[in-house]
Amino acid sequence: MSTTTAPRPRQTTMAGVMVMLASSFVVLSVWDTVSRLRSIETRESIEKFLADAPGSGLDLSVESMIQVLHVLAMIAAVCSVAAVALGWQVLQGSRQARLVLSLLAVPIFLTGLVAGGFMSSVVAIAAGMLWFSPSREWLAGKPIPEPARPLRAEQAPTGTARPELPPTSSTGWSVGAPAPDQRPDPVKVAFVLTVVVAGIVLVLTLVSLALLATQSDLVLEELRRQNPDLEEQGVSESLLLTTAFVSGGLATLWSGLAVVLAVLTARRRAWAAKGLLISSALCAFFCIVAALGSPVALIPALAALTTVSCLRRPDVRAWLEPR
Repeated sequence: MSTTTAPRPRQTTMAGVMVMLASSFVVLSVWDTVSRLRSIETRESIEKFLADAPGSGLDLSVESMIQVLHVLAMIAAVCSVAAVALGWQVLQGSRQARLVLSLLAVPIFLTGLVAGGFMSSVVAIAAGMLWFSPSREWLAGKPIPEPARPLRAEQAPTGTARPELPPTSSTGWSVGAPAPDQRPDPVKVAFVLTVVVAGIVLVLTLVSLALLATQSDLVLEELRRQNPDLEEQGVSESLLLTTAFVSGGLATLWSGLAVVLAVLTARRRAWAAKGLLISSALCAFFCIVAALGSPVALIPALAALTTVSCLRRPDVRAWLEPR
């Protein structure tokens, strides 16, 4: 354990939170992946992979490949669960937890590719952040280097008495003074979560819309294969395409708006923070409902709930108040 009594750096807090959240998302993604390993769609994908290079050189059967993927997914899940606990220990100042977490980041990154790979990459990046200053000095119990501060234009001339600054508390807030200009950590967490999750949704939606526009026949064929009863239910191809384009357009606008609101919130726009709060609450509600059919929807739901929690903190509301 670190013996330092200095306040925890914001970089360390952000890295630890990123480790815990991203590791939780990896566990949820693995759960969804394992539940679909023996589906017809997965088997067909594995057959196509093994039929062409480089999969053809593995000399594995479909069943053997499923077992390999299952083992890799379980390794990713176990390591990610451990990473959640280690991330918490790092926030308490444990250097040993940082070392073990860094070692686990390698198998999490590699085996996490089974469940998509993005969130496992976030775990590896966040673990690496813990080895840079000021996290390195804080965990080692050494003094944290002070950042260089530019001189203020209104600074008193040489030889004149400096006005006394108001006393500060242990948290860095001035006693009896208004909220400081420094951006609170919860705002940074909300910004990172919104930009990362909404950005992924935005990119995936745009790719899906492009695929739908250029290869609509393949998409419709896949929909019919997954839902053979569509024709019997009177669902036409034009209705499917219209619904897909409308829902994709709404998802694109919503995710893009969330990114813009997150950026404006980080720039201290109170109205943008209110908009982001409402957007995140609605997103959490719809994703929780969608999670009844697909557990993957819990990933954006948890991110949205965390964002709502961050934006409702008293220090964030005080920071957003008009100066």
